[in-house]
Order: sequence, then structure tokens, then C-alpha cells
Amino acid sequence: MNSQTIVCVIGAGPYGTAVAAYLRHAGVAFRIFGSPMRRWLSQMPKEMLLKSEGCASGLPDPNEQFTLPGFCRKQGLLYGDYGKPVSREIFAKYALSYQQKFVPEVEDVRVTGVKRNGGHFEVQLSTGEVVRCAHVIVATGLEHMERIPEKLSKLPPELYSHSSAHYDLGKFKGMDVVVIGAGQSGLEMAALARDHGASVTLVVRASTVSWNKVPVTTHRSFYQRLRRPRTQLGEGLQLWVYDNVPQLFRRLPRKLRIGRVKRSLGPAGGWWLRKEVEGRVPMLLGHKLEGAEEKNGRVELHLKDPNGQSKVLIADHIVAATGYKFDFECLPFLDRGIKAQIRHEEQQPRLSPYFESSVPGLYFCGLSSAYSFGPVMRFLAGTAFTARRIATHIATQERVAGVSFSHKRKCAD
Repeated sequence: MNSQTIVCVIGAGPYGTAVAAYLRHAGVAFRIFGSPMRRWLSQMPKEMLLKSEGCASGLPDPNEQFTLPGFCRKQGLLYGDYGKPVSREIFAKYALSYQQKFVPEVEDVRVTGVKRNGGHFEVQLSTGEVVRCAHVIVATGLEHMERIPEKLSKLPPELYSHSSAHYDLGKFKGMDVVVIGAGQSGLEMAALARDHGASVTLVVRASTVSWNKVPVTTHRSFYQRLRRPRTQLGEGLQLWVYDNVPQLFRRLPRKLRIGRVKRSLGPAGGWWLRKEVEGRVPMLLGHKLEGAEEKNGRVELHLKDPNGQSKVLIADHIVAATGYKFDFECLPFLDRGIKAQIRHEEQQPRLSPYFESSVPGLYFCGLSSAYSFGPVMRFLAGTAFTARRIATHIATQERVAGVSFSHKRKCAD
């Protein structure tokens, strides 16, 4: 079965649904494919709290009415712009309500192939349907991008996992678990697994663990606000630029852009998590992973301490909280011919001011756009700019195409 539309959106997480909401607002026909908010509903620990403050955890409404604080107020849920962590459960409820309000036609089917045929795309669905469209937006988020140390890859799959694979940490009760990584996911995973009765050890390559500062909720002077403006990403002039003018970020030299994305807002724990980890979860700081092997159904983990001495840990399971790295080559649905045409920077597509790749009509957003538009694209805070930019660009293109078509017909008549 074949059909057609103007835009196909691949992915129904925060970025995909936000872009679709703005496409609808702009009057552009689209179809969107994916399981709504699947990662938030089934892959993140159910007791998880968001690292971002409340003011940075909402989704964009073209009419600026359907906000997270407004939703919480109507539902009788706890909320604060600063100083009150938002739970995964509350955000998931809000995000699903957002999707059902603005993008109710999400199709819970899998995209199995995308190829270019002349001047259009053909999107193959798991149902067998082929959808013909002019534009494709890749909004798959962190899917397929989990980064796991190669030294763990030879272990039996039941002995190790990525931190994204755990919704219910109760399965670790009574087990010896090693968590590798000191970002938010690693620190929170360690704290929650401990709460569920696991014996947890945290292995950290760095010599220290970083924590976000407790947000100031009291009045700040004019000078304080001027010197360190408050943004969705935190306080500071540099963060203000990342948050408010991401279109200028892409004008920076390539080396500077990539360096800023890698170094800014690096691994750190939420301020509220510190008391749950320090003094409660054993930490091996400055330890490097040297290897891992299976021994009698358990894992023998080989480490090197700060002094270069070898150390061995025995565990029932290893959780790699080692983050994500976008690589367009890992997208299984993109045709090889399309991949060959994508200009990239360290496997992230180089994007136009409107998130369009070097393949005309093919757009990328979220983590895949960070090297072009800055660190804000790694967070929910980037959804508003992204949705407006892509939807406005496509709507303008379609209007121009429509006017051109009408003009040609009149000339022919």
C-alpha cells in the first residue's frame, strides 16, 4: 500500500512531537511514527527525578498556554520553577497529555527504511505501507546511540547492560552491582539500585564527582542577574548564549563548536542527588576500566587505580552509565545511498540554519543537532527553538512551491 504526505516525522518523543505540533500550527500536512514517549515510559527508572529544573522541563506550545506549571496546577501536582525536582512520572504524564492534545494522530509503527527516489522520499513502515513525502525529520533521540565500553562487549549479555535499559531496579535486589560512570544517570542509578536492596559500587574514571549547584530561590540583585543571568541550563553568560541564541552557535569555527559541546555541561549529578550518594554508595574514584571477563556466572572486573595498581571487582551485573554518542551510521532505517550523501562532523550531520542536512529535505534534531546548534540541543530546553525553526522553514518552502506551481499553471493556461 502506498500513500503520500508532505512531511514524515520519525520519532514520537519530546522533539518529534514538538516539531509535529508546530507543523500542525503552520498548516503543514504530516504523519508521525513512533511509540509516544516510549523512553520516558519504559526505559528510565520509574522513581527517577529529572536533572533539569522545572522551568526547563516543559514542552513548547505554539500558543504558549499548555505549560508544565499549568498542567501541574490543574492536576494538583507539586511543581516549582527552581528547587523542586520534577519526577519522571509527572513529566511523562504531562508529555503524554501534550502529545494527545497537539499530535493525537501519532502512529505507533516502526520505520524500517527511508530512501530517496528522485525528488522525494519513500518511507517504509513495518506494516508494509510505503509513504511518499517531500521532507523527513529524524527525531529518534537517543535510540541506537547508547555508548558501552568495548571492554564489556565480550561478556555474556545477561551480565552487563546500559543504564537506559532499566525501568524497574527491583530486579537488582540482593545482587552485587557495579555502576560505571559519574553523570546523572550513573549517580542516580547507583542510588536507586541501593534503595532497592542491591550492594552497589560506583566506578568513576575522574578523580572527583561533580554536582550541580543548589539553585538560588531568594531574591537576586540586579548586578547578580546581570553578571550571572538565569537560563534553562543554569546560571552564567555562556549558558545564556547557548540557551537564547543557538542560531549564532553554528557560526563558530568547527573546532570551537565541537569542543564547547563536549566540555560544556559535562557529567554531573543533580544538586538534590548528592545526599543520596555521598557516604551511602562506595565510590572508586580515578579508576580506569582495563577489562572484564565472566567467571562462574559472575563478572570479574579489572581496574587500574590512580597509582597504576591493578584492582579486581566481582559483581553479578555491570551497568554502563556511559552516556550516548550520536552516529548517523547507526540509524538502521536510513538507506546507504542517503548516508553516503550526508556531510558530517564526527558522525553528526552538518546542518543548515533550519536543521536541514546536506540531503535536501532531510532534517535532524535533538542530540544529532548539538554540534550545529550547541549544548542546549541535548536537553528538553532545545525543543522550542527546534520546533519553530523546522516548521517555519518547511511551511515557507511549501508556500513558495505552491505559488510557483500556481504561476506555472496560469502561464500554461
